[in-house]
Amino acid sequence: MSWLLLGIPIGIILLYYGSEWMVDGAKKMALRLGVTPFVVGLTVVAFGSSAPEAITSLVSSANPQIIVGNIVGSNIANIGLAIALAAIISPIICSYKQIRFELISMLISTAVITVMALRGSLGWVEGIILVVSLFIFVGAVYYLKKDAPNVEKTIDPDILEAEHNTTPMWISCILVIVGIVVLYFGAQAFIKGAVELSAILGVSDLLVGLLVVAVGTSLPELCICLVAAYRHENELVVSNIVGSIVFNCFFALGIGLLFTTVPITHYMLVFHMPIMILMTVLMYIIIRSGDRIRRSEGVLLFAIYVMYLALMAMYPELTQSVM
Repeated sequence: MSWLLLGIPIGIILLYYGSEWMVDGAKKMALRLGVTPFVVGLTVVAFGSSAPEAITSLVSSANPQIIVGNIVGSNIANIGLAIALAAIISPIICSYKQIRFELISMLISTAVITVMALRGSLGWVEGIILVVSLFIFVGAVYYLKKDAPNVEKTIDPDILEAEHNTTPMWISCILVIVGIVVLYFGAQAFIKGAVELSAILGVSDLLVGLLVVAVGTSLPELCICLVAAYRHENELVVSNIVGSIVFNCFFALGIGLLFTTVPITHYMLVFHMPIMILMTVLMYIIIRSGDRIRRSEGVLLFAIYVMYLALMAMYPELTQSVM
């Protein structure tokens, strides 16, 4: 067995710790500069949660199917695994009115990349549009939420703790730099291992992107959701996933498209992207109808994800990288 396969577990570990160090350093650096905890949560943490997907997109220009597979597969896993398992552990109570804009943005972001994909490929023009859309989203959320009452309740408790930190600025800078470097090499090792795995198993880059890379880069979100669910920090569970999906579509995919053109396969359009849309619409409907995600609804989302995996196993043509 090739030593390159070790890049998968090593890459996952480096991606996880790289994003942790980068986010931790950036939190402390921003708060030292007088930035409010809310803005830190809106920008630094949101960026950090999508950093593994973004860096993976940047280093996958030679394997463009991994880029789109990673983003679509990660969004599906975020709901079918992270949200579903968190709800099964503990029902998630959340107010639809408080996160209505973010939920609608989640629907729009997945719909936008699906509509863009209809022309058969995604390139630098779409990448620019997606990145610009990200800035519009961040600006809109800041405008809508900066004066909202009790906004601090939706912020990661670690940010509020970091607000009172005494970490010197130079240490925070080193944390950010080291985190970015570790992210880069983690992504490089992970992608090399994933490409080697696809060659050994004789499967497509798209399948590896949809499963191995997508789940691997979603591990930070999965861990955050499971821990938050166990601690009954319901708002953190939902905001983490909603923000991650929006940033995946606008930022992680947009960045990757600036450096390569990604061809869109027939089954990506008629199967994988519709599943992604289905999962986001279901999550929206569930939260809007009851201000919560019950255990039974978590089981439903998880069952859809398992069925999605089963269909790919039964019909290998669904994951072929040919047009």
